[in-house]
Amino acid sequence: MNTKTVAIAGMIAGIFCWCGNAPAQEKKEGAKPAAQAEMEAPKPGPEMAKLNYLIGSWTLSAEYVKSPMVPEGGKQTGWYKARLGPGGFSVIADFEAKGPLGDEMGHEIMTWSPDKNAYTVVTVGNSFPGTVMGTGKWEGANLAIESSFDAGGKTIHMRAVYANPTEKSVHIDEYYQGKDGAWQLMWKGDAVK
Repeated sequence: MNTKTVAIAGMIAGIFCWCGNAPAQEKKEGAKPAAQAEMEAPKPGPEMAKLNYLIGSWTLSAEYVKSPMVPEGGKQTGWYKARLGPGGFSVIADFEAKGPLGDEMGHEIMTWSPDKNAYTVVTVGNSFPGTVMGTGKWEGANLAIESSFDAGGKTIHMRAVYANPTEKSVHIDEYYQGKDGAWQLMWKGDAVK
């Protein structure tokens, strides 16, 4: 084969390749170009939809039970207001409460972390320095959030269980981990919209 024949054969092969792909590249009515389709913003998954019950304004009635953490116990009242965060990828909440530990206020952010296959919860408040980091998972119909923080040189482990939450009410039990490793009830409350 001479050089001219090879060049013509290459052109013919190129034309066949181009013609074969041309119909696939035609813009269908209403279809988005490939580059635009790839650049669409991600959407929150079903894990975030499961937190929609939190959205809104809640009134809280609670009680610290007598425990080594709060020896005298006592009643607590307060509120919690939650909204969706940017893009619906988080729930952002503000809260205030009055009770035996004084006036408490703070902010909470909850988001789904696919790499952990769990919710990440970040809380800041006026009754502790820094942040309290937590991890949440559904246990059947209950959302359980475990967190740890330092207090006076000791690490405190906490567990909050949101029992059977609905759009209008939720019961919450909060535990601390004792020296023996067992969870001990410290606080219980009911929140209603």
